[in-house]
Formats: sequence, structure tokens, C-alpha cells
Amino acid sequence: MIVVSPQLPVFLADLKAKLKLDFDILHDAGNGVAESFGVAMPLPDELIEVYKKIGVDLVKFNGDDLWRLPVPSRFVLDKEGIVRSVDADPDYTTRPEPETTLDALRRLSP
Repeated sequence: MIVVSPQLPVFLADLKAKLKLDFDILHDAGNGVAESFGVAMPLPDELIEVYKKIGVDLVKFNGDDLWRLPVPSRFVLDKEGIVRSVDADPDYTTRPEPETTLDALRRLSP
């Protein structure tokens, strides 16, 4: 399993400790990985202003001034790197059930 986030490593370390995660979260500088998978989303000006008003400083957390976020996504790739399953929804409150991802992984097993 690989987890990526545009947040800087210092903030990812804090998140990992806070949530007591036992896996690494890799820094996706400039949302390059998200861009390559087609899930990097530039924020509209209105949303940027909302984020600023509520104290969400993406420039600080991501280390760039791009104001982009990845669409919450899960990709299952096979050993050859071929994408076999995708769950993505721009509504960050909608997340796939873990069982959906596990089913996709099981289909890869011989």
C-alpha cells in the first residue's frame, strides 16, 4: 500500500503520529502523482477564499502556492503497474468502503 499526500513531510509525520498509523505517507510534491493519475484539482477562487477565512493554509501545508488538492482516490494496480480499480469522488466526504478496495485486491490474487 502506498499513501500519498501533497502535505509537506513534517505535517505528514504529525498526522501519522496523531492517527497512530503504521504505514508511511509519501509527500507528493506539487501534486505530481495526483496530476499523473488525473486527480489533481485546482481550487476555484471562491473556495480558496473560504479556506483562507477558516485558517486552512495550503501554501504552508503543501509548500507551494498552487492551491490544488487531489481528489480523494484509491487506485489498485497490478504487479505490472496496470490500474485495475479506481474509486474517486471530488466530494471529500464520500469515501469508498474498505471492502470495495479489498475485493479489488482479491481479484488480483491467483
